[in-house]
Amino acid sequence: MTNPLRPSREAALEAWRSLVAADAEQVPRVREPEPPHDHYQPTAAHFRAGVRPASELPPMLELARPEDTWLDIGAGGGRLAIPLAAHVARVIAVEPSAAMRETLTGAIAAAACTNVEVRDARWPDPAWSEPVDVALAAHSMYDLAEIDAFLDAMERHARRLCVALLRPWARGTALAALFEAVHGEPMQTLPGLREFVALIAARGGAFEVRLAPTEPEPALRDRDAAFGEARRLLWLAEGSAKELRMRALMEEWWGGPDGIAVPRGPAHIGVVSWTPGVEAR
Repeated sequence: MTNPLRPSREAALEAWRSLVAADAEQVPRVREPEPPHDHYQPTAAHFRAGVRPASELPPMLELARPEDTWLDIGAGGGRLAIPLAAHVARVIAVEPSAAMRETLTGAIAAAACTNVEVRDARWPDPAWSEPVDVALAAHSMYDLAEIDAFLDAMERHARRLCVALLRPWARGTALAALFEAVHGEPMQTLPGLREFVALIAARGGAFEVRLAPTEPEPALRDRDAAFGEARRLLWLAEGSAKELRMRALMEEWWGGPDGIAVPRGPAHIGVVSWTPGVEAR
């Protein structure tokens, strides 16, 4: 009988995959708007360096060395790649979204950053052969079914260290009760930090976990901003019957004269680091 507190690598991987599969089945079924060609086009600007606090950066910098080359997998708009570049020799920013790459290249130019290279690729890239000192995956693994291959590729190309950043909860989990009330079924939540730590431990590596406290969220949100965020996380079309019910419930549950008190998840982010090929003792 499998011990749930000590899962095998296969059991931990299967548990991760089952969460990803459940989300992948649910989202297309409940989603009202047609998915954009580039999923990140509407939100790419939010991932530009300096737009939001990067609370993960200080514990990341504890792991960095001035002579390092870092591979930032799923670099987005450069929220971490650009400030990281001030502390290491080189950053290779891999990003498959055209909208994110446009945001990233604009941010690099604005920062006059000369040591960040942008690559159009999706990880794992079978053609990738360049070794790096550190491979970083920041919030880019929550919905990956084939995470084992992803991590294997990170370890294969990192000479010194692998680093993963994850929230305890994946997207939308804090709105699970609202999701169920609107869609009439429980939200299928993606894996997060807890599941990743279980998986990385089951893979047998020696790892460390640092917790970075996130910036306090405002007690109240502007109504338009709160409704827009919830609409995106619940996959609703503006003006639909479900979206109107969402608004009514948010007003009833969390509304006040000055805004909407949208629930938030845990106020920290996990920075998980491990040395490729080093077994836990």
